[in-house]
Amino acid sequence: MKLSQLRTFLETIRRGGFAEAARAMGVSQPAITRQIQRLENELGVRLLRRAEGPVTLTPAGSQVQRFAQQMLAEHEALLERLRPFHEGVGGTLQIAASTTPGEYLAPRLLVLFAQRYPNVTSILDISDSQRVADTLADGKCDVGFTGLAPHRPHITVERVATDEVVLIVPASHALAKRRRIKVGDLEGETLIAREAGSGTMESVRRSLQAAGLELPQMRTAMQLATSHAVLTAVRAGLGIGFVTSHALEGALHEDGVRTLTIEGVSLTRDLYVAYRHDHLDVPVVRAFIEFTKRWAENGRN
Repeated sequence: MKLSQLRTFLETIRRGGFAEAARAMGVSQPAITRQIQRLENELGVRLLRRAEGPVTLTPAGSQVQRFAQQMLAEHEALLERLRPFHEGVGGTLQIAASTTPGEYLAPRLLVLFAQRYPNVTSILDISDSQRVADTLADGKCDVGFTGLAPHRPHITVERVATDEVVLIVPASHALAKRRRIKVGDLEGETLIAREAGSGTMESVRRSLQAAGLELPQMRTAMQLATSHAVLTAVRAGLGIGFVTSHALEGALHEDGVRTLTIEGVSLTRDLYVAYRHDHLDVPVVRAFIEFTKRWAENGRN
């Protein structure tokens, strides 16, 4: 039983459903469902009643709810008692991140890290996944965040979060009235693409390949550096595009775009932290890696 499972369980109860918990935690709904199922399988009992309306607790679920609240409270208390041991950590932390984790994951982590280690100055450089791998391999940064796991000597890669890539089209597009399409329906469409080296587009290609599919022939109208830029171009009716679901917060139907699902394809991907072992002898780097892994274990996996 993991603390992350208990956190997910409590958040699902608090929010009243799997989809609501997924949005609050910044993960996909299937990830929430798997967490609850694993917890139920491990305990051998049903914890939640899944019916119309908000989920409700079974009698066994009520017992687990009290246990989870107690365990997480004790865990937070332990971290607070350990705070004095961290006071000696300071210095500069150089971080390279690809666009999606650089905009949505790393800043959140750095805020929490700064609260725990106020004597650390963090410098975040955002580029594409390929450049992050190169920068880390060359020893020009301490830590990297990326949507593609770099396979380089002396670099350790660990999954810390998930991200869902979605297909968006203008609200006026012919496909906008459909919620689910076949990949072949994209034949001849105008694509607003991410830049070369983007982990977002590479993850789309890999997901399609895993399903035995590939993107059909499309005209690439432009290549843009961020999901927000792609969203703006799609909203303006210039084409279709793939973006992280984080970019769509507050920007769905009323904002001129629609999201579509491709039949038989899951566009959920992992986000990774990467680091060199020879940098772990630097206290601030070691502290940040340990902090990030603990954050992922307790609340994001």
